[in-house]
Amino acid sequence: MPAPSAGQLWTRVRSARLIQILMVYLGASFVVLQAIDVLTEQLGLPDWVFPGAVVLLLIGLPIIAATALVQGIQATAPESSIGGAGAPSAEATAGDAAPSSTSDVAAVAKHWLTWKKALMGGVLAFALLGVSVSVYMSMRVLGIGPVGSLVAAGVLDPRDRIVLAEFENNTGDSLLAVAATEAFRIDLSQSPLVRLAETDFVTGALRRMERDPHEPLTYELAREVAIREGLSSVIAGEITSAGGGYLLSARVVAAESGEVLVARREQADSASVIEAIDRLSNRLRERMGESLKTIRANPPLEEVTTSSLEALRKYSQAVRIFHLESDYLKSAALLEEAIALDTAFAMAYRKLGVSLANIFANESRRVEALTKAFQHRDRLTDRERYMTAASYYAMVTNDREKAMTAYSSLIDLYPDDYRALNNLANLYGELRDYETAEELYSRAVEAEDSTGSIGFRNLVAALVSQGKFEQATATLDLLLAKQPGNPFNQFNAAALASAQGDYDTAESIVAELREEQSGSLLIRGWTSRSFAVLAQIRGKLAESERYRRDAMSASEQRGQLADYLDGAFDIARMYSSFKDDPATGALVVEEALARHPLESMAPLNRPYTDLARAYAYLGQPQRARASIAEYEAAIDLDLRRRDQFDPRYTLGVVLFAERHYGEAIEEFRFVNEQGPDALWGLYEMGQAYDMAGQPDSAIVVYERYLNTPDLFRSFSDQNRLALAYERLGQLYERLGDADKAIYYYGKFAELWSDADPELQPRVEAARRAFTSLSTDR
Repeated sequence: MPAPSAGQLWTRVRSARLIQILMVYLGASFVVLQAIDVLTEQLGLPDWVFPGAVVLLLIGLPIIAATALVQGIQATAPESSIGGAGAPSAEATAGDAAPSSTSDVAAVAKHWLTWKKALMGGVLAFALLGVSVSVYMSMRVLGIGPVGSLVAAGVLDPRDRIVLAEFENNTGDSLLAVAATEAFRIDLSQSPLVRLAETDFVTGALRRMERDPHEPLTYELAREVAIREGLSSVIAGEITSAGGGYLLSARVVAAESGEVLVARREQADSASVIEAIDRLSNRLRERMGESLKTIRANPPLEEVTTSSLEALRKYSQAVRIFHLESDYLKSAALLEEAIALDTAFAMAYRKLGVSLANIFANESRRVEALTKAFQHRDRLTDRERYMTAASYYAMVTNDREKAMTAYSSLIDLYPDDYRALNNLANLYGELRDYETAEELYSRAVEAEDSTGSIGFRNLVAALVSQGKFEQATATLDLLLAKQPGNPFNQFNAAALASAQGDYDTAESIVAELREEQSGSLLIRGWTSRSFAVLAQIRGKLAESERYRRDAMSASEQRGQLADYLDGAFDIARMYSSFKDDPATGALVVEEALARHPLESMAPLNRPYTDLARAYAYLGQPQRARASIAEYEAAIDLDLRRRDQFDPRYTLGVVLFAERHYGEAIEEFRFVNEQGPDALWGLYEMGQAYDMAGQPDSAIVVYERYLNTPDLFRSFSDQNRLALAYERLGQLYERLGDADKAIYYYGKFAELWSDADPELQPRVEAARRAFTSLSTDR
């Protein structure tokens, strides 16, 4: 095999050097692009920086290759090729009048394609890119030109409340615009800059405008709401059929002038609507002034909601019904449909759990839904993820400390999240720290801009718990004026009246609500229960039983069988405690259980502890113990641990029925001191002291029960208030304290002045004692 010639060696060396140089260049390019990618993410540089750098590096690639070739000829060519036997002689070269055209090109190439110029060109190109980025970012920060942000230009203020109009629907799908609006709302809710007007805010504004809150919030109506409420801008959008797909557009509009401040659009096919909404929202957020860094930090919309457009449609319907109609039963049904379409739809699971909690329905499904939401929390926005974790800890595992931590973390990120403020306040309320709860509820009300109802209603409860009835009344009056048609506000108004002993007013409020909501089975059940409670407090037992049975019927029609049984247990207790007829009470319980056996319900829905207490009140502690044993066998230990107070309270009731008064006192004391309800176990503790022969302790605890303010105390008072008055009168009479005896006998006789005839002998006995003690003074 012949040895390669000098020319062949030169070609090989030149090729090797070229490949080496290009590999070095490509490696350096990779490092540069990685650095730019990191800087883009960390500094929030515009999206075009990375592709711009790629273009510059691609332009540089042939320049580097050409430079390597040209400069490599000089550096690596063999002697024979430039001055040896194969090269022209010096004399011949000197004799030429002008160089050949090839020589001219080579000379020019060697002049321009130098390493110094190639490197300088690259430095200048990237310097120009850096200058472009600096100019762009400066214009954006200063609000100059078409790239200037609206916040920097002074058009928007950070965290200004903005009204989101419903997307205009130009498609044949009536629900698509509703779904697009909700998806847009979810995506914008991730922004630390944008603060959308909540549904409650808009609803309150519409009511003040004497408009129907259920009508679509069109662009024109949204502008009217914004102008009326002093808000600067509106976000409006539309979705239009375009060929086989859709065209989505969104714009930020100045409310007063109607000037379009920024507009963006995106195209999508039927399978990519959610992704298009995500891109559209991000582009709008960028133009409004949000950092690109925070925008990029948000996961894609389909990851934090659902990739199923149909599931999103169902979810959007449910959310609308939840907030605008407060029909939690209907909302829950739609959420179940959404979950069936996407079994990992965490946001739908969480909303389902909340819907069921609001109507105290289906304990088993509520726990399952909140648990599923927690398990899929990686598919949630930061806001929803913290809210889901907090709901799970508060309502499933009963880990109050973890729930408070989750809510606090959410508030750190979003200081005006009124739901987190409200729920954290609820937990402080359970700790009896009513002052902190009041502060947090007030912040929630402020975040709702005094138009929502959640924080308002709970603020009323916190004020009542501190005995601030005047402030509570003023707060509730303000809420009723803003939301006169909200049934939950009217329930609170009735509760506030009854908490102050004004049962006639409470009854009239409930009657008005029942008439207004005559078509609602849920409201019928709740109002019947309220009538039953108010009647029983005043000794109208026949009326109370009639309404109680109507509430049971409504619960049965709604499929809430545990509520049906609880109604029967309440009737049984009334027979035992007020009529001294436990046999009839026991018959009521057995008939209810025969109609709806516990085995027909999911284990978590079975009212085991309620049944145990009913048996104890009926003087059947052995059956009560059996019910407790069934509860412990049917319910997993971890689930039982989430509520340690109800079983302890139930045990106290059973111990009392067994005449183990000392042990019962310990259980009641634990529940009252550690549990979330300041009234819980107090009256029963007084009874236990009373039966144990400790009248002084009994009096102290009975009076503590009477003097503990609570917004919803009527539900406790139905079984306890009259008996506490009567017994305190008797105890003070025995102790020779005529003034106190007269006071409590008078309160008892007044409360039961219109009681059923069978109770009147007790009323007459109290009046005689009242008269006798008054005469003897």
